[in-house]
Amino acid sequence: MKHLLFIHTAGDPRDYVERLRNLGFRSSLIKMSPVDADRLCFDRVFDLDYQEDLDAAMACARRLHGQDPIDGVLSFSESGVIAASMAAAELGLPGNHPRAALRARNKYLMRSVLRQAGIDSPPFHLVRTAGEIVHCLAGMNQPMVLKPLSGSSSYGVIRLNPQDGLDTIDAHLQAVQTYIREYRRENPQYPFEFWLPEAGRGILAEDVYQPEDTFLLEGFLPGRQVSVDGMVCDGQVSCFGVIEVERIRDTDYFLEYEEWMPTRLGPDVERRIKAVVVRAVHAIGLTRSCFHCELKVDGDRIAVLEIAARRGADNIADFIRRLFAVDIYAENARLAVGEQRLHPEGRCRGAMKMRYFIPATSGRLAGVEGVDEVRADPRVSELVLEFEPGDTVLKPPAGFEFLGYLSVLASSLEEADAVLEELYPRVRFHIAPQAGDPESP
Repeated sequence: MKHLLFIHTAGDPRDYVERLRNLGFRSSLIKMSPVDADRLCFDRVFDLDYQEDLDAAMACARRLHGQDPIDGVLSFSESGVIAASMAAAELGLPGNHPRAALRARNKYLMRSVLRQAGIDSPPFHLVRTAGEIVHCLAGMNQPMVLKPLSGSSSYGVIRLNPQDGLDTIDAHLQAVQTYIREYRRENPQYPFEFWLPEAGRGILAEDVYQPEDTFLLEGFLPGRQVSVDGMVCDGQVSCFGVIEVERIRDTDYFLEYEEWMPTRLGPDVERRIKAVVVRAVHAIGLTRSCFHCELKVDGDRIAVLEIAARRGADNIADFIRRLFAVDIYAENARLAVGEQRLHPEGRCRGAMKMRYFIPATSGRLAGVEGVDEVRADPRVSELVLEFEPGDTVLKPPAGFEFLGYLSVLASSLEEADAVLEELYPRVRFHIAPQAGDPESP
């Protein structure tokens, strides 16, 4: 059996690790504070904080490779892809160059290489202070988006307006900085979401930035948001359909609310979107991995928002597996061990729609009703909960996490809309106020 080394996991890995085992892969894991689910499914588990001590993580990979040769290194986690590319390079195994993996994580570097390649994307500035932000807003005279250089799921992302004063901007900036500082303390079982590496192991000194004090300010683009997942194999790019994304409306933050596939844009526009994605993959320098690309479509304009060197999170793998018969976990593993993989464009077989559960108030999760009933419905593809009773939850924008999501499968988008509207309200979250919460008496 081929031996895979994973750098970090997020969520419960048992399902995909078992599927990979059935396909002839056995798996080891390097992760900070592994949980019971990790120890139950991986053959070997090494408790290491690879972000705090990359030397120790690379030494662990070398020792393991000497004892039990590793055939491929990978990560399905945003915060693990750079370390995985470093470990693959250290062992002489296939994978993206670490600098390409960094470009797919540091949004400033990403914007820079996309602009150099002539690919449409938002105007952007690197900022560190509220005064710099005010100056940029005045110069652009349009709403702009302040975001951390790294991270995922729109954590810490907020919209700013030219009429916002210095005090308002400074309060927003401090709130994002506080969120980043507190993330590690509030999520001790996970690696630091916003981590970026120091120089070395393929990373140049000029590409080193501190995510806690350097931010990206970019122009806000109108239009409809879409995402494309796929894979690149030695320069050959395969795209697995296009997903349309709806974010929470009428707010200054950017949490996603719904996703559906296929889009309502039509096949001609989807083909143009995929052509832009291929150019973006090449510009970033990705050569062998899965990818997740987010774009905005406004009339004839197609602009790239972001691209990540990993599979899309949450519902996306399930969408692709059910509608395109592609197991993106398996494809990522095959790429990691050096197999040649290329998928001709497939036809979307049916329709799916997903909606996140977003806290309506802050407090302690006291309980959830309706889960078993809804999960048993044959039209449900996934019902995933991210929090357990007793956990503290924060209403946006105090926090940017989801309670979970519900995903349904149907023969058409109209049918999927109706099924989601029927089942979604049946899952009911009970959140009790906690002393000290802003909404508590």
